[in-house]
Amino acid sequence: MTALDDVVNKAKKSRNYQLIIIAVIAALFALRDPLHGAAALYGGFVSLFVSWTLGLGVIKATEIAKEDPKTAVGILYGSAVLRFVLVLVLFGVGMGTLGFNPIPLVLTAVVAWITGVVAVR
Repeated sequence: MTALDDVVNKAKKSRNYQLIIIAVIAALFALRDPLHGAAALYGGFVSLFVSWTLGLGVIKATEIAKEDPKTAVGILYGSAVLRFVLVLVLFGVGMGTLGFNPIPLVLTAVVAWITGVVAVR
């Protein structure tokens, strides 16, 4: 198994755990108010999307690191900036344009993200 295969397998495992956590949290919020459940789902999928972009960046950097480590580091930094901007824009759309309650949105996103980080270890 190569390092790249290991990264891909860990990312899949992480995504599965995130999906379970998102479903549970969204269901709990939906018991209180269906719109809160929708906000939780949106926040969870923001987290999944950001995790997915992290995975793409790591895979790309891993491939390039064999030939040019400096470029690989640049890809990782660029990926981090992209993720930061994505989170701001997607949270802005969710809270501003869609009118979702920020607590279930942000809480689910953070818990799903932490779950993904812990699952990769």
